[in-house]
Amino acid sequence: MHWADAFVKDLEGKQTVSTGISPSGHIHVGNMREILTGYFFHRALQDKGTESRFIYLCDDIDPLRKVYPFLKREQYEQHVGKPLSSIPAPEGEGTYSEYFLKPFLETLETIGVKVEVIRSTDLYRDGVFEKAIDIVMNNVPRIREILETVSGRQLEANWAPYNPICSACGRINSTSVKGYTYPYIEYTCKCGNSGKADIRKNEGKLPWRIEWPAKWYALGVTIEPFGKDHGAAGGSYDTGKAIAEEIFGIEAPKYLIYERIFLKGKGAMHSSTGNVIAASEMVKSAPPEILRFLIARSQPSRHIEFDPGLGLLNLVDEYERYRNVFYGLAEAADEDDARTYELSRVMEEKPDTFVSFRHLITLVQIYPTEDMLLKALQRGGYGGTELSSYLRKQVEIANSWLETYAPEQVKFSLLPQDSKVELTQEETALASSFLGKMDSIEWTPEGIHNTIHELIKEQNLQPKTGFAAFYKILIGKERGPRLGYFLSNLDRDRIQQRFKAVLA
Repeated sequence: MHWADAFVKDLEGKQTVSTGISPSGHIHVGNMREILTGYFFHRALQDKGTESRFIYLCDDIDPLRKVYPFLKREQYEQHVGKPLSSIPAPEGEGTYSEYFLKPFLETLETIGVKVEVIRSTDLYRDGVFEKAIDIVMNNVPRIREILETVSGRQLEANWAPYNPICSACGRINSTSVKGYTYPYIEYTCKCGNSGKADIRKNEGKLPWRIEWPAKWYALGVTIEPFGKDHGAAGGSYDTGKAIAEEIFGIEAPKYLIYERIFLKGKGAMHSSTGNVIAASEMVKSAPPEILRFLIARSQPSRHIEFDPGLGLLNLVDEYERYRNVFYGLAEAADEDDARTYELSRVMEEKPDTFVSFRHLITLVQIYPTEDMLLKALQRGGYGGTELSSYLRKQVEIANSWLETYAPEQVKFSLLPQDSKVELTQEETALASSFLGKMDSIEWTPEGIHNTIHELIKEQNLQPKTGFAAFYKILIGKERGPRLGYFLSNLDRDRIQQRFKAVLA
């Protein structure tokens, strides 16, 4: 049973699955584990006939904590401490939070994830948190005791479970609470201003460890996945659970702790360090299903090392194998393979329209125009009289991946027919033997591959050395795409003429 199905199998009654990401910077591939884990729970609930609400909380009232590496210091130093929803965007018009939220929401649309988007600013502005804040402000001593006991940390003497936004300087991190009489919280600010914050409006916010259980209370959250930093002993889930049960009188949500996604060779992705690949950029260079597949195929308790280069190409190969299992074209390696594909796919694909992404990566480098590409695909069995809109998009993605992430060993261009190449005596003998057999070879990937292997064996060459000779003749490199597939997509007569010209 897939991990998402196993998690929800015993749950009954209406469920609310909650996820949340702060738009403090580029919402990246690592963040997708949060939203997609929640989405898979939502799908699993729906598939078993359970009513489910799926929400994404955009924490846009969080303050800008520092000037991040991707920001201009002279522009943003003055805004540190202000809510993300009230400071200007890095470029163009609009707010900082919407600047980073917009491409993320477009990414969700691209990968077919539908979610109810709730901005924290709106929760405060619309009074959704009013009752929760009032409860909190009437239980300050007990909440303080919970936080200190569960987390093991002492709070400052003037600590309060609410951060007013200063009406003068606009900061949320420089105010101190002086008193509370519903619905106003009196405060002073380091800037010298004094005022009152109305808890029925977005004039302040609860600290994270209290805001989280307040969201569970106000929105009826029953399920929430989160990263292991929140799940550590004495961490924000432990304090949130105690506050939910003792202060709000509710049961804490059923949870799942997921591991981080690492960028290969660079460590965990984090917006504040700039070590990220934005999700919105990734879907330009990978089929939309692959972001979903990356999460669906992995147990949440295991970290993921994401490689946008050759690793991504291997990941697409794996996705296509799962797809073949789903359609009964291949044997399953695991009982969950078909279900993993089902959760990953973005649109229905028919077996007669399958075109391997790796195959496409080779073809677009050989055939630069759509007409040439279509003819090559038709020779390989593609039944369409034109490229489908889906396949056109795949071509666009393949070209973007080649330009952005492809390692040099994958990129190539065919040498001109009359281009000279220096070959060793062994390479010349191998090329001559291949030319002599070319007319009789079955011009399929398997037929070509098997013939070349036999010739290399007859010449007593190492496979790597033998294959290198072919790549040297055709693309001027010692490595390239899978040779059988590569040659099968080229015209036999063209290859013959090329080998004759080189040997001459």
